[in-house]
Amino acid sequence: MTTNGGTPTSCSAWPWFCRLRGAVGAAADGLVAVLYPFECVSCGRSLPARGILCEACVPEPAEGGEDRCSVCGAPVADRLIDLCLVCGTRERGFDRLVALGSYDGCWGELVRKLKFEREIAVGRWLSEQLAEAARRASIEDDLDVVTYVPMTPGERRRRGFNQAQVLARGVAAELGLPLRRSLVKRRRTRPQTMLPAKERRGNLQDAFRAVPSKCARALLIDDISTTGSTAEECARALRQAGFSSVRVLVVARA
Repeated sequence: MTTNGGTPTSCSAWPWFCRLRGAVGAAADGLVAVLYPFECVSCGRSLPARGILCEACVPEPAEGGEDRCSVCGAPVADRLIDLCLVCGTRERGFDRLVALGSYDGCWGELVRKLKFEREIAVGRWLSEQLAEAARRASIEDDLDVVTYVPMTPGERRRRGFNQAQVLARGVAAELGLPLRRSLVKRRRTRPQTMLPAKERRGNLQDAFRAVPSKCARALLIDDISTTGSTAEECARALRQAGFSSVRVLVVARA
């Protein structure tokens, strides 16, 4: 079994492996490694056991090395300033946004493997990293539910799955929290990455509706954050529906 796109980890061999491993335990790792050799999704090197990345390709587990905004996590120029220009000049819909790292690197590569090559095993690994990042940043405290950025039915049919939902399912399991479909996307929107920053908020305005809730505290999961507009619009919808707190967790910051 490879994870470099030649034989996707989401193929029929992967469920077979999971059933076998559940039946006979860790001894199945060795057998499957012989029948379907594991390869690093980044460099293609052979892996000695089940996994997706070799030691050389494992990225840093969190953003670091720069002073960052205490709300959205964007870099700030002065260490004496705790808010970026955007968060300092308007009220955000979310309480805090945490990203694993930059899209320009391995984190972005892994997101693309999940989204466009349907490498579901990559999604499972990313979920583990997201859950660990939530613990490090202490944003998992006092949460009620995990939810995710939704797609329209048409968008989901075209892709075949919602990558944010895949990530959220894994995060919820890791943190021992319920997963809820708390948001609905009302209409199709243009990809945020194709728009200039000033048009991104308008592109998403009133695009999301939330299921009413009684003061629930939500952890919102997505794959990428650019300007934070998607997370902000989703968070505003959740707050309008009664959620008292919304924290956001994403894989990569573009």
